[in-house]
Amino acid sequence: MKTVVRAQVIEVLQRALQQISVVEAAWEGGSAAFGQVDGLSDIDAVAVVADDAVDATFAQVEAALGALSPIALRYDVPGTAGFRQKFYRLRDAGEFLVVDLVLLRHSDPLLFREVELHGHGTTWFDRRGLLVESHLDPVHDLDQARARVPVLAAAFDMFQHIVTKERLRARAVEALVFYQSMTLRPLVEAVRLLHCPQRRVFGLRYLARDLPASECERIEALAFVRDLGDLADKHELARRWFGRCIERLQRLGPGSGLPPE
Repeated sequence: MKTVVRAQVIEVLQRALQQISVVEAAWEGGSAAFGQVDGLSDIDAVAVVADDAVDATFAQVEAALGALSPIALRYDVPGTAGFRQKFYRLRDAGEFLVVDLVLLRHSDPLLFREVELHGHGTTWFDRRGLLVESHLDPVHDLDQARARVPVLAAAFDMFQHIVTKERLRARAVEALVFYQSMTLRPLVEAVRLLHCPQRRVFGLRYLARDLPASECERIEALAFVRDLGDLADKHELARRWFGRCIERLQRLGPGSGLPPE
């Protein structure tokens, strides 16, 4: 039974981190940074700690969370660069109120502060004035977006036959997987390059946040495939839409707006 609510977990996290003297700053990101918190949101917490205190900080936070509710599950994210990340599910907080805790070492670059990518994080505390919001360099980012267009177009044109041949072989699973990865994902990237180029790297995530509702509906219609016949039809629609997007990107560039249907 769910007995622990979001406000309680945040209070425990804030208090635990602030009581650790080597934690220099902490904030909440994720959906809270975009004003999108709802009853299904998790808690994205980030803290800057002394270089040699990462493991000890995780241990102290885990002890504090465990005093609120037994920790039912923990997942340590492997292979991260520049930060450490762990997820926690509390037994009494329900399925969705997961804690996503990221620790940055003091000597590492201050990540996750670009407003265009990560929104306006809610500062919990900042002992040294570290938490200054930053912005992407608009000129450099636009140059990168422009450079992405020919690469995206070439890859799309090169690999559409794989979707078709697997469909013709009646290999439904393979055809669908290739359609998702080689057709739908690059299509969405092209749409993002036109509408929100600074958020082009987010792929199929956060579509409702980043794109107009009409475009989300079009993408959803293409994403849900009934059978191989439906796949053939939607593959063709996706190819045509991609072609219109690339033509506009090549002519007018990233951020020029979506083409008419």
